[in-house]
Amino acid sequence: MTSRWSVLAGVALLSGAAACTDFDDPTTILDLRVLAVKTEPSEVILEVDLSNPTNPVVSPASNPLVNVTPLVVGPEGEITDATFTISGCPNNPFAAAPPAGGGMGGGMGFPSGGARTTVGSAPCDPFGAHTTRLIPGPVTGSVEVRPSEEVLKTAFLADIFPDQFGNLHGGFDLGEPYVLTLGVEGNGEQLTVIKRVLYWAKRIDDAQLPNALPEIPGVSSYAERDPTTSEPVDDRAPLVEGTPLRVPAGGTVWIEPAGATAESYETTILDATTHLAVPLTIARETVRYAFYATAGTFQPARTASELPPGFMDTGRIHLESQYHAPRLVPTNPIVKLWIVARDDRGGETWQSRTLEIVEP
Repeated sequence: MTSRWSVLAGVALLSGAAACTDFDDPTTILDLRVLAVKTEPSEVILEVDLSNPTNPVVSPASNPLVNVTPLVVGPEGEITDATFTISGCPNNPFAAAPPAGGGMGGGMGFPSGGARTTVGSAPCDPFGAHTTRLIPGPVTGSVEVRPSEEVLKTAFLADIFPDQFGNLHGGFDLGEPYVLTLGVEGNGEQLTVIKRVLYWAKRIDDAQLPNALPEIPGVSSYAERDPTTSEPVDDRAPLVEGTPLRVPAGGTVWIEPAGATAESYETTILDATTHLAVPLTIARETVRYAFYATAGTFQPARTASELPPGFMDTGRIHLESQYHAPRLVPTNPIVKLWIVARDDRGGETWQSRTLEIVEP
């Protein structure tokens, strides 16, 4: 995981309490960034014979190719001439958890998102015995990754840890987060990011289905919000890719993603009495939205489809964020913005749009 992202994560937490600092706003793209990494699928349900726990046997037919697509951006927009490598390795259950990796901010510690899991994660050791390595290639689309059945067996055997009662847990009962480490180079900069694909050794129950990606159906905008009801004063207008929305310098506009489908899903948790992994049905996952732009800022930086624990539902949950244009028209008045959607199981997608900053 990039040290830069760790710094930006800290900035996001401190910005409300330290408004007098000179930290850059994390929603503004000032350098090379990997905003998301889409994996299709993001969750895989395998068929593994666990009759001999020391020698699990993975059915090849249940092990699909995984398409990996990074969203690499810079101050001028998406970067297609960057190069990247991918290494894969088993999860290290004893590694330090990434910053905010328990869910605060929706997995803010993961620049490229994280699968729901209770174990740690760390980048692949570049000198270790890795399971997947791709040669460098341009960031122009997806690359295919498929850890072999022997590799997955190694991953399940490596991801085992004891709880405080001496019971063993890990990928075999809590889901196996297979670690992909991406090395990205472009614009004279280098980044390292982590993406995890969640593998299950077997179906939890008959209701379990693999994760579907949280697709954003569309994006709209409106100018003003009623201060009493927080509802738009004017009608929403659809934002169309390739057609810039004109925004006066120093002005604001609300940018609203259409809500992605929030699925119900099956997972496992540790029972407080038996200390064994038991099925748990999540009635509706939380889809989180992060906002970025090549100039100007967003407030809030992130929104979510569900309220945080302890908050009372008083009406519609707002997914939109208010864009604040720069005070002066920039040299390049065309601003690229991105909205990244993340779900609870490592699914990520995004939408991009353009704005044109004009004289007030």
